[in-house]
Amino acid sequence: MLATPFFFSGLGLAALFTRGTRQIHYLYAFDLFGAGIGCGALAPIMPAFGGSGSVAVAAAFGLGAAVLFGFSGTRSGNILRMLLCGGTAGLAFFANGLLPITVTAAKMLSSSRPLLTAWNTFSRIDVFEIPAQPQHNIPAVRRIVYDSGTAVTSMHDMSIGVREYLSRHLDDADYRSGIAYVGKQKPKVLIIGSGAGAQVLDALHFGAAEITAVEVNPIINDVVRNRMDDFWGGLFRQPEVRLVTDEGRSFVRRSHDQFDAIISVHTISNAAIASGSLALSENYVLTREAFEDYLDHLAPDGVIYFTRPEPQIARLVATAREALANRGVHEFAPHFYAFRIPPDDSERKRFGVNRPSFRAGLLVKKSPFTADETRQIEALLGVAQMWSETSVPTSETLYSPFHTSAKSIYETLLTTSDLSAVYRSEAQQLMPATDDRPFFNHQTRWSSISAGMVRELFTERLLGGLALGDRPIAEVSLLVLLAQSVVIAAVLILLPLRGFARAGLHIASDWRFLIYFAALGFGFIAIEMALLSQFTLFLGQPVYTYAVVLASLLVCTGIGSYLVGRLDLEPHRAISRIVPLIVVALFVTAFATPLIFSVALGWTLPFRILLAMMILAPLGVLLGMPFPTGLRLVWLEAPALVPWGWGVNGFFTVIGTVTAMILGMAWGFKAVLVVGGCSYLTALIAVAHLQLIVTKGLDRQRTILGR
Repeated sequence: MLATPFFFSGLGLAALFTRGTRQIHYLYAFDLFGAGIGCGALAPIMPAFGGSGSVAVAAAFGLGAAVLFGFSGTRSGNILRMLLCGGTAGLAFFANGLLPITVTAAKMLSSSRPLLTAWNTFSRIDVFEIPAQPQHNIPAVRRIVYDSGTAVTSMHDMSIGVREYLSRHLDDADYRSGIAYVGKQKPKVLIIGSGAGAQVLDALHFGAAEITAVEVNPIINDVVRNRMDDFWGGLFRQPEVRLVTDEGRSFVRRSHDQFDAIISVHTISNAAIASGSLALSENYVLTREAFEDYLDHLAPDGVIYFTRPEPQIARLVATAREALANRGVHEFAPHFYAFRIPPDDSERKRFGVNRPSFRAGLLVKKSPFTADETRQIEALLGVAQMWSETSVPTSETLYSPFHTSAKSIYETLLTTSDLSAVYRSEAQQLMPATDDRPFFNHQTRWSSISAGMVRELFTERLLGGLALGDRPIAEVSLLVLLAQSVVIAAVLILLPLRGFARAGLHIASDWRFLIYFAALGFGFIAIEMALLSQFTLFLGQPVYTYAVVLASLLVCTGIGSYLVGRLDLEPHRAISRIVPLIVVALFVTAFATPLIFSVALGWTLPFRILLAMMILAPLGVLLGMPFPTGLRLVWLEAPALVPWGWGVNGFFTVIGTVTAMILGMAWGFKAVLVVGGCSYLTALIAVAHLQLIVTKGLDRQRTILGR
């Protein structure tokens, strides 16, 4: 389904590039320029037209191209194409109703119609209401659902006013994030991923003087503060509360404030874990450098409170320990407290008795915990220790500096003098994620994935046996996708070339031409993905990262393609000059960008966007030059290979996307940039060898003519 439109688009572009190779620089320039505009246009189109409507808008542009090329055809054909184009453009306004996106029934949280549905470039948000049950004294609840899945944030009806609500609900146990406020008076609080505002309500209950709530999704912030403010009882309009739309880590790095508590409660999707997709997402909130930033923004007695699924707590402990070590702490154990909320009966029945809990948490204190503080924390959590035979626990301690039982992985991580040895000895990935390798949810080592594991996972997927994401679903999916891409490339490129060769199509040095275009496709996408990762922290919100980085790169590569056509250089000479410049520009960009970001991180968003575009422009212009120059070279020396050059480039872009993700997860994005640079050097070597062959051929001809 997804491949069909791209297959026919590929046919159209390959035909156009083959017929118009003499003007390839200009054709390719406008192709890239249009792609760049499309990336930028997605930001206003998706919110305005939604998912189905945006597809209709894209289809209308494709049909518009058909209209332009069809004027030389029959009148009836022209009329039909124009009607299709206009009809599809009109359909965009009604597509969400006429062509609704079907969501599996297992994913939806409510069968009722949503009160609100809204789109942006990285999410669909639905708001559902669960009616009140007065006979059971249960208030109405509104749930904000992400992407029609099980990621949800909710709030009870507080239309009586948030202050009145708080005055009627005084029990500390009703406010679960209260463990972050033990021993604190009028704390200053930062909440990362505020969602519907449960932690904001907790902070007000415990007397917070200042609450900064950071949420990356602007739709959610608009719902809770504007559209449905009455249901929320004015929660986000309280004088203590400041609501910010930003990526949490990016906000922290730009902030100059000191906080008594930094809180992030389950900013994570159970659906994303169960599908394995979360392992593929970069998470800059959970890297070692992120925890160093949090420590730098904590008051002397401040605390970091994060909740995650239980299998991830050990890695979180390792991350926080390394951050404390980098800030001069040498005795780690007294700074940590970890707990879990045991699965309830329904969860145990569904997933098994011994499954780890989805709900667990970690407290990291800048100064050591006292015994009295841990007792208060355990009282709020309802913890019953192993030595207590009478109490029924609502939570269980995983690690406490004052109550250690059998030696656990947490105690090992906090007391060992050789962390590297512990990392190597554990099957699970415990080494902290970093800003260069920000895949915190990637829990399985690549070396531990076997063919048997692949078979087992596919069997479990078919049987619906997955419960939590403690299996390498995403990693296996990447490997399978890479294998599929390689097989398809071989079938559609290598076999036809071999068949044409048998039919009499003999082209000198055809493999060198194909290596050149393969290296360009692989190198370009590797560089693009690495730059997207680097700019995420600087720009903050995903909508700006993708719109600015992708649009800037594509528009600038289009400019580069146009300029290289105007220069009218001999192709061999042009490539021998351009590719070394690309490698130099890539090296400068990779090493200068972090320094520039650290200086400009506090700038306002418009200036940061402008700076990002200025950084990307020189490299982007250079990246747009080798491909059209190579196609022109092929057109001069082996015209039959022009569509193959285009096809090979496209296939290796796909292969490069998967490989770059795997390399980024395994070795980091700096390694991906190095691989991208090496790919361009490979292309240069292929062309240099071609030039050597041509030069030898010319010398041989001159010798024969001389004789």
